Amino acid sequence: MKKTLFILAVLMATAFASHAQLRINADVVLGRRTPNPNELRVMRAEEARHPNIAQAIRNVQESIRLLQNAPDTYGGHKGQAMGDLQRALVSLRKALYYRIYVERR
Repeated sequence: MKKTLFILAVLMATAFASHAQLRINADVVLGRRTPNPNELRVMRAEEARHPNIAQAIRNVQESIRLLQNAPDTYGGHKGQAMGDLQRALVSLRKALYYRIYVERR
């Protein structure tokens, strides 16, 4: 009986620990901090499952980089465009990682 309870406890702890690792902190999604190794593993797995969204994220990141290096403010439109791209980037990340929170509850 003790052995069965011990095995059950180990299985429950393992399930809890693996479920906890499936989360990505909101600060990572919002771009406020870099992901830890567990978050990065989960993120890469989701990117592999959804290559079109992952490519869109890379395209937006490249667009932001190009705008940052643009030599002019274009009458304030550069700043507006960068803000819009940052919001688009967050929306794409939310879309990509949404399934982690919905399907694994």
